[in-house]
Amino acid sequence: MVNFYKLPYNIFKLQHIISEGDKIMEQKTPFKELTFSQKIQYIWDYYKIPIFLVIIGIIAVTAFIHGRLAQKNTILSVLCVNAENSTTEDSGADIFNDFLTDNGYDLSKDEIALNKNICVDVDKSGLDYQNMAVLTAYFASSEYDICFMDDKTFDYYAKNVCFEDISKYLDKAVLEKYKDRLAYVTIDGKEYPCGIRLSADDNKFVKASGLYSSCTVGVCCDSSHDAMVKKLCGYILQ
Repeated sequence: MVNFYKLPYNIFKLQHIISEGDKIMEQKTPFKELTFSQKIQYIWDYYKIPIFLVIIGIIAVTAFIHGRLAQKNTILSVLCVNAENSTTEDSGADIFNDFLTDNGYDLSKDEIALNKNICVDVDKSGLDYQNMAVLTAYFASSEYDICFMDDKTFDYYAKNVCFEDISKYLDKAVLEKYKDRLAYVTIDGKEYPCGIRLSADDNKFVKASGLYSSCTVGVCCDSSHDAMVKKLCGYILQ
């Protein structure tokens, strides 16, 4: 987000950079005696930093204004890690449209945010530390409510206490239906179901999403939207 309180300070820095460039130029050929191409080169050599700052500032302000105007109310946030099909141009969030309308939400104002752009390789954690750090930060910040992952990655993060006891979000019928597909984790000597293995072969939601042939879904720790998470779990697992 743009910090408008720092703009005066940044402008002062910008003026200082420009004045320093002018002092240097005074010791060389007068600007007015340079050719057009030399003037362009001079401007670039001495003012490229402030030029970049101005461009970045314009982009930041434009993005901020556009974001404020186009911003929707986020009902839930869903994370898809290592999605098999994450290169489509659209966000893919339209797979939640029926769920939103069924629950009385206005698609022009409300959304379920979907992030399907992060990939990690837990077998090469030492080489993939950047993406793993990003994903760990996501969990630590409680930014997401529900998470889909390939089975191996899910099991890795489940051991790091990233997922809730999913049975708290399922009714008895759904729990009975998926009892043989529950993924368990043991934390501090206590075992609990933290996820459910799903397949596009027999789960309508996974098949419709096109994101996985198989995956595990879990509820992220410290989600603050328990009621809606329970409803979405029921929708995914129907």
